[in-house]
Amino acid sequence: MKKYILLSVLPTMLMTSCIDTSVLPVDQITGDDFWQNKEEVTNMVTDVYKHMCAESAVERYLVWGNFRSDEMAPYSGSLGGKLNSLKDISDGAMTSTNTYADWASMYDIINRCNIVLEKAPAVVTKDPSYTQETYYTDESQMLGIRALCHFYLIRAFRDIPYSTTAYMNSSVDMYVSQEAPIYTLEKCITDLNRALEHPLSPTAYTDWRRVGLLNRDGIKAILADVYLWRASMTHNADDYRKCADLCQEIIDSKMSQYRGGNIGGFGPMGGGMGPSISDDMKYPLLSGEYAFISTFISGNSMESIFEIQMDGQNNSNNGVRNLYWNYDEKNRNTGFVKGTVSVFGQAGQTSSAYATNTDYRFYENVYSAGGSNLTELNIRKMVTADATALRDNTANNVSSWKPDNSNPGGGRNGTMNQIDQNFIFYRLTDVMLMRAEALTQLDEKDEAFELVYEVNKRSQTSEANYLKADELQTTLDYEKLVLAERQRELCFEGKRWFDLMRFNYRNVEGIRPDLMLWEISGGTSNKNAFVRNYTEMMNIVQLRYIEGGSAICSKMNWEPYLYFPVLESELKVNVNLHQNPVYSSNDIYVKN
Repeated sequence: MKKYILLSVLPTMLMTSCIDTSVLPVDQITGDDFWQNKEEVTNMVTDVYKHMCAESAVERYLVWGNFRSDEMAPYSGSLGGKLNSLKDISDGAMTSTNTYADWASMYDIINRCNIVLEKAPAVVTKDPSYTQETYYTDESQMLGIRALCHFYLIRAFRDIPYSTTAYMNSSVDMYVSQEAPIYTLEKCITDLNRALEHPLSPTAYTDWRRVGLLNRDGIKAILADVYLWRASMTHNADDYRKCADLCQEIIDSKMSQYRGGNIGGFGPMGGGMGPSISDDMKYPLLSGEYAFISTFISGNSMESIFEIQMDGQNNSNNGVRNLYWNYDEKNRNTGFVKGTVSVFGQAGQTSSAYATNTDYRFYENVYSAGGSNLTELNIRKMVTADATALRDNTANNVSSWKPDNSNPGGGRNGTMNQIDQNFIFYRLTDVMLMRAEALTQLDEKDEAFELVYEVNKRSQTSEANYLKADELQTTLDYEKLVLAERQRELCFEGKRWFDLMRFNYRNVEGIRPDLMLWEISGGTSNKNAFVRNYTEMMNIVQLRYIEGGSAICSKMNWEPYLYFPVLESELKVNVNLHQNPVYSSNDIYVKN
């Protein structure tokens, strides 16, 4: 069931590009005269969510989290602008002027969180309707979102400034220094644990706010993800345990919600698209036949944990439209990004994500899966509005239906340029697979397999193709199983590159998360100062290339290449920033 949230329109916001002159509200919005009542606080909290929906932010969730993986390749034609930046990234020719090296959209959201955290407490004494309890729930959301944005930055850039100060106007310098990830990850954890002191309950609402506002389950999902990342960098068993335990708490919470009927109109009490709740059920998953429709077309499904709300009017998902499906004055029917043919075009091949074509997801995630002579694959997930044409069983199960201008793959009502699919940060199967990933490292392989098995099973149309553990022996075998299932389940959702980076970190030694990259290199661009990336991880990345992949990947064999450069304009303004060393010289990272 789709929501329609009407966001309050705040006065004009001053837009700049650099972190030290971050995207700031005009002084009248941040002055004391503004913060007088509950409504004004609510407007600012709502504004934070609105800016999480911004085109620039959504593009970065996907480009930073997915584009450099084996799942995606840039459109082969010519569209200019952002496509050129994506092609440079793909070609191993990224520079410090690349569009996607711009982190301003994340610091914009962070600063808005900081403004609420600084200004809202005083409103408790001014407006009796804005109670301490109400402030606590606002504080919890702002701390959680602030941590989530910083976590994106850590995974994209590694060494970043962690900003906790509210910058009220553009005349204030924001010369914040970078820190090594061990310190910024700890700050994320501190923010998230504080957010859990007074969180929204997952059962506080039964409408879109049940998952559209960051509640206790959403905060725990972010925290579990942070622990999993830190554990992968440091090989720390305690962090894997914390991740696994948090994931189980979320699973238990979801089961409790479903048993209690607090599922917002979805599941067995809302159209029969959910599981039949029974006493022995451990993982309350949607039926595989309806999972895609409920999750990516209807939105706010029973499995959702946190997703930002798009209505196609106040908030259109232009970031997803630009990357996966693009309309312009010529009605050009292509996006900047395509699914990788070698991974998603056919089932059962060595490089394929899907072992068989009996998996619903094989046909649901891209158009034309299983077709012949494929050169590019259009991505279906998060942009399709068609709930009836997911599979064409008359054409040997080939998903031959493609979006066109008579049914633009965006708004549910078929209106051109109306893209109203939500962006999902966390959902239940993601959490189940995070727990499985942590358990493989804790040598609890039976349960790890069970979690993967259950996620995979619900999408299979043939019992004969259920996963089997017969050939799994080593920790690495189980690790690869989880990695493969995460790709099948979560492809194109901004997860894969980050998954591969964790896979890399777990299988190399000598990483120094306590030092910034420029400290490791001694201030030089010497690649040999860094740990080499895991060969198997780089072999996976190479699958995205039709040709020339070996040469491109050979240039990315060291840790700093996993990250984006700091934008050149940021370095010019903030003297406390250091460039990622491998981007500090024009002859270090050049196109073949």
